[in-house]
Amino acid sequence: MIVYRFAQEDSRGRPLLRWLSTWSLKGIVLPMTLWAMMNLGLSWNLQPFVPDIQFARNSGKPWGGTFLQFLGDGLFIVSSYWAALTLGWIVQKSFVGLEGQQRSDFKGLCFTCFLGLFLPAIGIAWLGGLPLVGFAVATIVGPIAGYAPNILHARKTAPIYARAVARIKFGKYKEAEWEIIRELEKAQDDFEGWLMLAELYAKHFNDLPEAEQTVLEICDHPRTTPTQLSIALHRLSEWQLNLANNPEAASLALEMICNRLPGTHLAHMAQLRINQLPKNDEQLRELRNPRPIRLPEHHAELRADKTNTISKMDNQQFVAAANACVEKLNNDPNDVSARERLAHLLSERLGQVDEGIEQLTLLLNLPDASDAKRAEWLNLAANWHVTYRQDFEMGRKLFHRLLSEFPQSPEADEARQRIQINEKEIS
Repeated sequence: MIVYRFAQEDSRGRPLLRWLSTWSLKGIVLPMTLWAMMNLGLSWNLQPFVPDIQFARNSGKPWGGTFLQFLGDGLFIVSSYWAALTLGWIVQKSFVGLEGQQRSDFKGLCFTCFLGLFLPAIGIAWLGGLPLVGFAVATIVGPIAGYAPNILHARKTAPIYARAVARIKFGKYKEAEWEIIRELEKAQDDFEGWLMLAELYAKHFNDLPEAEQTVLEICDHPRTTPTQLSIALHRLSEWQLNLANNPEAASLALEMICNRLPGTHLAHMAQLRINQLPKNDEQLRELRNPRPIRLPEHHAELRADKTNTISKMDNQQFVAAANACVEKLNNDPNDVSARERLAHLLSERLGQVDEGIEQLTLLLNLPDASDAKRAEWLNLAANWHVTYRQDFEMGRKLFHRLLSEFPQSPEADEARQRIQINEKEIS
């Protein structure tokens, strides 16, 4: 049981139990079997090993009790030596590789147990002689093995950055840096802390190269997940664009996502963001000081309440809203409302109809989407093909698909009307 507690939770199971069973057979069952056979007296020439059993057997008196007594003595000696050897080996193996506070606590446990139990163990070995040496050693090693798992498997407390946030709010950025570093010493692979440190360098120390280096180190850490990598590089891209006014560097940061996570949803979202970025300084200036543009007219059926709200925004606000949607999708790719809003922004406000329709396609491929939402998305895609791309053939195909898959939906009635209108216009 003590050996089982020493193992990490993810390594406990049949392999460990199989190893313990094999080790017990080798260390206890096999020696005891040999001891029992040696004292049974297999033939006249092979008499019992213990003289007392041999005398009782040759005298013709019942000798079963004597045999069981010495068999029990042998079991005690073998099992005590086996326990001392096993626990000592496990304690020594667990000590190797420990660092920092764990190593110090483990050494303290060993020293305390040895200091407190050394004299009792010496007394047991002196009184019992060689048969009790194993028990004497187990007297010292047993408590060490019993308490050591509490040190080895102690749960690390998660770092808390509340004090650092408070320092930042009061403008004490240097103190905030030390607070973050102090918390990171408790958990050196904490993504939140490293990203907070990078943001501190970028926004408050105006040291974007150091922030970039910190983000790259985050991305190279083996425990950084793909989602965390995407968040960190999107954040770096944002700093390069808004703080350094460098759209090329912002694009390069996002291209790292595409290169490191090819073919994934995160890479696809990064590519969409790259397509939205200005290509040079001139486009960046135009984006921040946009000239008035004439928005395309929409059919009445496309003027939903949610699009009426965003229609009051200017082009820069549309881009910011789209970026916010992309950020939400980086954190949760299954955020339906964020993806739906992004599709509206891309198609109806930013002139990127193909990308907007692509977002609707991703929504249509969601396995748990309701029939009502699927019908709505199909209707939107068909309308966008007709209205913005002037692709009546594709629009007609999507309308027919809508009629075929969701004939009872409200959108189906609208699809029939649109098909009739389009056929009249063509004729």
